[in-house]
Amino acid sequence: MFKKSYRHNIALVGASEFFGFFGITSFWLLFLSQHGMSFGQIGILESLFHLTSLLSEVPSGVLADRFTYRTNLYLGRLMSILSCLFMLFGQGHFWIYAFGMVLNAWAYNFDSGTSTAMLFESAKEAGLEDKFLKFSSFVSAVAEATRTLGAVVAVFFVHGLLDMTYVIQIFFSLIVIILITMMKEPAFKKEREEPASLSCILKTVVQEFKVNRHLFYWLITSQVFCVMMCMFYFYYQNELDIFPSWQISLLMLISSVINIGAVWLASKIGQRFKAVALLPILVGVTGMLYVLAITKLPLIYMIIYLMADGLYAFFLPIFNNDLQVMIPSDVRATMLSVTTMFFSLFMIVIFPMTGFLIDWLGFSLTFLLLGIVLMLLAPLFILKRNDLK
Repeated sequence: MFKKSYRHNIALVGASEFFGFFGITSFWLLFLSQHGMSFGQIGILESLFHLTSLLSEVPSGVLADRFTYRTNLYLGRLMSILSCLFMLFGQGHFWIYAFGMVLNAWAYNFDSGTSTAMLFESAKEAGLEDKFLKFSSFVSAVAEATRTLGAVVAVFFVHGLLDMTYVIQIFFSLIVIILITMMKEPAFKKEREEPASLSCILKTVVQEFKVNRHLFYWLITSQVFCVMMCMFYFYYQNELDIFPSWQISLLMLISSVINIGAVWLASKIGQRFKAVALLPILVGVTGMLYVLAITKLPLIYMIIYLMADGLYAFFLPIFNNDLQVMIPSDVRATMLSVTTMFFSLFMIVIFPMTGFLIDWLGFSLTFLLLGIVLMLLAPLFILKRNDLK
């Protein structure tokens, strides 16, 4: 008979990441296009997703800190199921898809920060706090693998069968709900006489930023660069339609292998170097990769896509590990949600701005310009990084 334990939580979080974020709906843009949405409408829907995420991220983290982590995880899966249903029954109606995108953002919000906080507190309760970087790197590797594996599977549905990908996602969400029931809530949650009030949690967060201004500046700076490092990953997908399905699948598989290797490397290097020291180097290298887009060569585009995404996958577990030790347990999920909120905020601004530049200058010139900006900012970041420690 299965017995709940904090050690089991570690594996359960990994399994939840696998099924909960299986990248089967990766071709959502193509799905909307096939159902009559224009690219302008798709852009509005994407902005609506990030705006909802921005407005909801902190409240979802507050709920996790006020009640239980498992409650948030349940809500996340419920929102995911409802979102899939709206997408399936949208049938070309913009506002139905809009509700689906809002629900999808809530699904992301309820999980964001909560699963990481659950993992950290479980490792802490099990006396394995010093191994959290290895655990988080493992979960990141699972997330990278499942995202890419799902995309590879989804390739076989792109010719008019993408509705099935949302049916599969609903089924996987039901599996995750079963996995959540098997998790053990961290002891410090259960031992509270009463949950902390909303105002108390928010005051603690504000006080933390006042006491540790370096943390506030670090979160803003890191998330700006993280968004810029993701731009090629998002927009290059629009260039993939020139390849047959098997080549796209192969590219996704190679990307998965590189990203898994990147997070494994992060578990080693992250023990010696801090994220604040590594980020300017990664920003500079990403900038140099973006500059190569001026060649307009499909092979070079592929290399940029694989390497830029790999650099981001390498940075993320190191960043998360360093952040965990900087924040107190009682507002952990809220602070992690604040981090994600910053990411959504800058995505709302930088994502459409990059899109407008592509419309105006073209794909290659836009990333040449963005690459130059990153290369110029990298040395400035090195000079100022002591202010972020």
